[in-house]
Amino acid sequence: MTSIETKSPTSLECRSRLCKSLETLAQQTDLEHTALILSGGVDTCAILEAAALVNIKFSAAITVALGNDSPDEPFAKHAASHHGLPHHIIRMTAGDLVHEYLPQTVKLLQTWDGMTLRNSLVISAAMKEAKRLGMKSVVVGDGADELFGGYSFMWGCADDLDLWKKKRDDICKKWTFATTKLASSYGIVAYGPFMDKEFVSWAMTTTRKDCIGEKPIRLVLNGESIMHAVGKIVLREAFDTCASWRRKDPIEVGSGATIISKDAYWSEQLSDEEYEAAKGDCAEKGLVINSKEHLINLRTYIKVFGGILHPEKKRLGLGEGCAGCCFDVGEEMFCHLCGAWPAQRKSHSQKL
Repeated sequence: MTSIETKSPTSLECRSRLCKSLETLAQQTDLEHTALILSGGVDTCAILEAAALVNIKFSAAITVALGNDSPDEPFAKHAASHHGLPHHIIRMTAGDLVHEYLPQTVKLLQTWDGMTLRNSLVISAAMKEAKRLGMKSVVVGDGADELFGGYSFMWGCADDLDLWKKKRDDICKKWTFATTKLASSYGIVAYGPFMDKEFVSWAMTTTRKDCIGEKPIRLVLNGESIMHAVGKIVLREAFDTCASWRRKDPIEVGSGATIISKDAYWSEQLSDEEYEAAKGDCAEKGLVINSKEHLINLRTYIKVFGGILHPEKKRLGLGEGCAGCCFDVGEEMFCHLCGAWPAQRKSHSQKL
C-alpha cells in the first residue's frame, strides 16, 4: 500500500482527476439505476475506489465468470464486498456464451475477428444482466489501457520517450470501443470515467516514465508478487485497491472466455479434416482463416449477412485490399472486419 504522503504528484493528480470525472458522471446519470461492470482489474477497481472517495455509490456491480477458475472473480468479489456493493456474478459455460450471444454480437459489430468477439461476448452478457436488473446505465473502464500504456505492445520505446508519447497519443486519437454499441443494443447508456474529456486532456500529458516500469505484480488475489514490466503505474499508485498491482488480463482471460479460442474446444463441432478442407476453400476465395474459432465466426457472419458482405465496406478482387479478407481497409494496419494484422499486403509479405 502507498500512503497519500508518499504518492507521486502525478499519481495524486490522477487520483484527483478520476474523482472529478466520477462527480461529473454522477450529474449525468441516475445512480439508483447505474451498475458498474466490475472485472476486478486495475481500472474498474480504481473507479470503485474513486467513487467511494466522493460518496458516489452504484446500484450494483456485475461480473461475468465462465467456469470455476475465472481470474476476475476473486478480485471482483473482494472489491464489491469491501465497498458493500450488491454483486451479481453471471455464471455460464463457454457453450452458453457462444450460443446465446455470438450471432447477435457478430451482427452488431460487423466482424468475425476472434479477439474482438471473445471480449464482446462477455460484455454482451454483462449488458443483458444490467437490463434484467432494470439498469439505465453502466460504468465501464474503457480508455485506461490506451491512456496509460496498459497493453504490453505499448511498453517499448524506452530510448525514445517522444516516440512513445506520439504512439500513445495516436492510439488515443483513433480509439474505438464496442461497449457503447453493445450497451445501446440493450437500451442502456455506457459511461467511461477515463474517457471524460477533461480526464483525457490531462492523461495525455503523462509520460512513459509515469506509465511504464518494473514493478511487483500479483497473478492471484493475495498471491506472491513477482517483478515484471507493467503499464498504468500512475493509475496503480493513485488508488490502493486489491487489484492495484494485479497483472493486466484482457476481458477474455479474466472472465475465462479464452477457452473459445482453442481449437480443442471446437473438436466436437468441427473435425480437423473438415476444418482443413474449409480453410483451403476460404483461401481460394481470398479469406485467411487462422483457427477453428475464426472459421465458426466467419460462418456465423455469412449466415447473418447473407454472404461475405458488409453494409458499408467494399470487397475488392483477389490479391487486393486486406491481406486477410480482401475488403478495402485504406491505409489501416488492422482490419476490424477479419482481424488481420498487418492488414496491408506489403507489410504482410515483409512479415512472412
